[in-house]
Amino acid sequence: MIDPHVHLRDWAQSQKETLAHGFSVAWRAGLSAVFEMPNTDPAMTSRETLQRRIADADRALESLDGAGGLFHGIYGGITADPDQVRHIAAARDELFPRVVGLKLFAGHSTGRMGVVTVAEQDLVWKTLAGAGYRGVVTVHAEREDLLEPERFSRDRPETWSDARPGLAEIASVQTQIALAEAAGYRGTLHIAHVTLPETARIIAAEGPGLPFRLTGAATPHHLMLTREDRQIVNPPLRSEKSRSELVQSLVRGDLAWLESDHAPHTARDKAEGAAGLPGIPGFRRVAEELLRGLVSPERFEAITGGTVREVFDLPRDLLRPNPLAREGAFGAAEYRELAREYPLDPYSGPWCASC
Repeated sequence: MIDPHVHLRDWAQSQKETLAHGFSVAWRAGLSAVFEMPNTDPAMTSRETLQRRIADADRALESLDGAGGLFHGIYGGITADPDQVRHIAAARDELFPRVVGLKLFAGHSTGRMGVVTVAEQDLVWKTLAGAGYRGVVTVHAEREDLLEPERFSRDRPETWSDARPGLAEIASVQTQIALAEAAGYRGTLHIAHVTLPETARIIAAEGPGLPFRLTGAATPHHLMLTREDRQIVNPPLRSEKSRSELVQSLVRGDLAWLESDHAPHTARDKAEGAAGLPGIPGFRRVAEELLRGLVSPERFEAITGGTVREVFDLPRDLLRPNPLAREGAFGAAEYRELAREYPLDPYSGPWCASC
């Protein structure tokens, strides 16, 4: 099993999560690999910062019993600076497979990684195409100009979905596809944490006709929770109708895989409105309690790691099998044990009635 979307914090955010702790939880969840996003503090936007992270992660893995078999991949972060884009793309190619791909935040982010305007995004895709980059670019797709922050009320957390409407996701996905195609991009464009079945249908319909590979993924929280669960995440939780249809989008193959978007915070951070949820425990729980009963064994393997290995073109012998991944090795007791590793369990209440 592979979770290709985690935020392991550490460095200036070690109060939220550390590499060693995240690796331990991931191995106990049955994972063989995690791919880490670059919006750390400092951000992983240079070859030097990537190499520092690799060294720190290797030390963390060496300190662990058992979990040392986990593979840790990382993304390089893209900014709006064309020179930086060329350098980080070259660093990915040089350091692959440890650096698995690049991340584009098509909206505000930390570490100068917010590539907000369409003009900036257009330049990014042209720069990547001009550099001959053929790897994966994972995109957080929300159009900043379509967000409506005035619609959010702190005493009504469900309004976070109103402030970040589905149209912002759909429009951003359409924009990224159009820009990448016009630029002559020939790698993989992956849309992270899809929240809407409409977005999934766009990916499924447009992908076959494009000169690059187009994929999308869903998270445990978007598959299992709705806006009425009152959790703050980016992109936001949606309606029950959207949630239930999104499950079917993953089951039938409109979306390629499951990814956790593991983003832990302290209890104080969450009380103050920080966006993000701990996701690694939920990755395995959703895999076992929801997906395994809805798909064939072959589709289950594809959703939980097989397609990631193919799309990222990972060497066949790179990953070590995790004995805890076997069917029957993870149940309610194991989930509760992992969930206690974080101050918030987003799945502590009953799951949606129609799951």
